[in-house]
Amino acid sequence: MQKKELSLDFTNLLQYFAITVVFLIITIVLASFGNIYGTIFHYFGDFAFFLLFLYLGYLLTNKICLLSMGGQKVRALLWTTLYFFMAFVVFSDGHGSVEHSQNLYEKLLLIPVTTWYFAKSLFLPAIFLFVAAVHNILMYLICQPCRRDLS
Repeated sequence: MQKKELSLDFTNLLQYFAITVVFLIITIVLASFGNIYGTIFHYFGDFAFFLLFLYLGYLLTNKICLLSMGGQKVRALLWTTLYFFMAFVVFSDGHGSVEHSQNLYEKLLLIPVTTWYFAKSLFLPAIFLFVAAVHNILMYLICQPCRRDLS
């Protein structure tokens, strides 16, 4: 029986990271009701969290590839679901009955409240579970060429 090993180099990882960034942008657009540029470039807290989520997305992409090729697909799915759900939570403030946070401190205070508010429904986490499943399936299919046979 041949063993498979995942060989990720920087170029491959950046290509996979592009898929994660596309899914992140779609999530932020949905959270901000289509006003992504007005949100990210108008409020410093949103810009800081956007940069943070880009960095976390890079780390997540590496982790997803390694977990899914290692046979831990459920764990990869849960990490991805948490990532996209938290991105939605962070960028959805200011839409609804709560005003938009003006600085980083207010945003940090609103994150637990907004998380609790959205986690109470079954519909929204189920949507992000589906989005994470689609993302992980794409990542698994695209990571296929990175595997090489060990003899």
